[in-house]
Amino acid sequence: MTSTPSALARYAVEMDPEHRAAALDLVDATNRLNLAVATTDLDEATLRRARTVLDELTTELGRRRRDRVIRAGFEAPGKALAAGLPYRICALNPWGVPLEVHFGADEAYAALTANALHEGPMDSVHGGVAAWLMDTMLGIIMQANGRRAVTARLEVDYRIRTPLDQPLTLQAGVTRREGRKIWVEGWIEHEGRRTVEATGLFVEVDQAVRG
Repeated sequence: MTSTPSALARYAVEMDPEHRAAALDLVDATNRLNLAVATTDLDEATLRRARTVLDELTTELGRRRRDRVIRAGFEAPGKALAAGLPYRICALNPWGVPLEVHFGADEAYAALTANALHEGPMDSVHGGVAAWLMDTMLGIIMQANGRRAVTARLEVDYRIRTPLDQPLTLQAGVTRREGRKIWVEGWIEHEGRRTVEATGLFVEVDQAVRG
């Protein structure tokens, strides 16, 4: 395995467009693979053959690697907002929950159908996943508006069960600003009922911080 950080892209904007497109496709395929691995019920011999194939692929992909996952860059959500386009969260990170976020001036919206990978209680979205979604939705508003802010406090209220395999809507909006402090609220809805509500306090940090 070789690692040459100085020669490898750290941000998506530094990548050749065709390379970036190939990376996006690979992450999409990996998301589908993760679900297939978690839910397959094939025989033992097939599982072992699949494991061998994945071991070989892991070795191949590891021949040259970065130290960190590729980042979209701090300005990317703001550019999407200015262009009236959606912004995709976790487009290059198969660990996260991919979201296509749409923006208003101080608001963010997204849709999600959670699957078996996100399960906590039986047939329900894991509370930690719900909290991650809320932190992500609240925080992306900061980034889209050019505010380099970090989560200082996040409070999550689990009102009712959030189901798997059902369309969910996510929304977040800024409620108040005071100096470097910004208060935001958000929620997850299913069939018009809020299943999760969240409030957050974000604090702006040094503008010199990158990414």
